[in-house]
Amino acid sequence: MRVGIVGAGNIGRVHARTVLACERTTLAGLYDIDADRAREAAGELGVPAFASLEELCAAAEGVVVASPNRTHAAHALAVLDHGRHVLCEKPMAVSLAEAAAMRERAAASPVTAGVGFNYRCLPVVRAVRERVDDGRLGRVLHADLAFRRASALTRRHFTWRDGAAERSTSGALGDLGVHLLDLLHFLFRSPVDTGACQVALRTKVGTKGGRPVEVDDHAFVSGRLHTGPHFTLTASKASTPDDVGLSLTLTGSRGELAYHSRDGSLLLERTGVDWEPVKLLGPARLDDPPGEVPGWADSFLDQLLDWTSAARGGTGGTLAGFEDGRLAQQVLEDLLGRAGRAS
Repeated sequence: MRVGIVGAGNIGRVHARTVLACERTTLAGLYDIDADRAREAAGELGVPAFASLEELCAAAEGVVVASPNRTHAAHALAVLDHGRHVLCEKPMAVSLAEAAAMRERAAASPVTAGVGFNYRCLPVVRAVRERVDDGRLGRVLHADLAFRRASALTRRHFTWRDGAAERSTSGALGDLGVHLLDLLHFLFRSPVDTGACQVALRTKVGTKGGRPVEVDDHAFVSGRLHTGPHFTLTASKASTPDDVGLSLTLTGSRGELAYHSRDGSLLLERTGVDWEPVKLLGPARLDDPPGEVPGWADSFLDQLLDWTSAARGGTGGTLAGFEDGRLAQQVLEDLLGRAGRAS
């Protein structure tokens, strides 16, 4: 499948290199509102830089939308209007209204529309879901999920991500926590009961470049799913290097699971007294950037394969659809509202 990329920033380049590494796809080219940046990235990748989204769509069968969050809805809707398959980076929109409009437009279209919840494709997530589904843990009682980074400490200049206009999608809860919300939905096949949730948002790094930071960089949520399991969720951009990474802990009536990305390819499982290691990864197909969750680069490749398979009429594997994206957006908006009322 010929794939075009909207957005020549970091995540757009990740998608572009993934397309180049995939045997099923060819990279048609890039489009970015910043023409110079598009030309620079396209030159590095050896593909065309297009002057408009229309030109990109004309050259591609499917388009990955990896532009800034505030532009996701407009770009994805335009791709759908051109009759092209679309894979939109998370979060799919900056409001529930936008997400609902995107879902409705996609439902009326014959093309495949996916959301970039690539963490579904991590080996640990697949292993955990298998163990939840086959019942070896018994009834799951509690899940603890945490995603910690240090970007609020290491990025010292003020960007669009720090302003109030991007609060719903660029704070720790909206940017990192939305992955965890989707994982809760994916692992347990049940939405979050937002009415039962408690939310705390903090901004640990209060200023950048002399300007006030207006989004959260640390978020904590406790609550439960509609099917019963309770959960705690931590999303942070202000963690120290020793704490960064992805962690998952599940407690069931007959067993437990524990994982931290600093342990590399091992998931720990216990149904009795002793923890047993479960090896998750074989040889990596793509190299992970330093400090990333093991299997991160390959998760983009597997997501791309799921998307192209769905576009050809296949099952789509673990691909998140626009309804999944809308559900995550609804929960995110509800949680941000609860945090605002509690402050």
